[in-house]
Amino acid sequence: MLQRDKPLSHLLIILFISMLGANIIGETLRVLLKFFAGEGTVVEQGILRNYIYSLGPYDVNLVILSFSFALSLHFNFITLMGIFVGWYYFKYSY
Repeated sequence: MLQRDKPLSHLLIILFISMLGANIIGETLRVLLKFFAGEGTVVEQGILRNYIYSLGPYDVNLVILSFSFALSLHFNFITLMGIFVGWYYFKYSY
């Protein structure tokens, strides 16, 4: 079988898109779960609990203009499953 070299940029893009899609699915599940079962259920605590990592805020002050940057990443079990699906797609799909 012919081995093709896959660029690292493709892996990063695929992982980013799969994490973004998994976060959308996770937040949708969270809203549906709160609607049907109420808040604080075991499923929400076990699977959908967010671990938040924050960087910033960083301020850049230019004399005329100032910017403020902050980054926060939300990880949960669904996000990790999205990373696995993205890696699997990258490894075995094309």
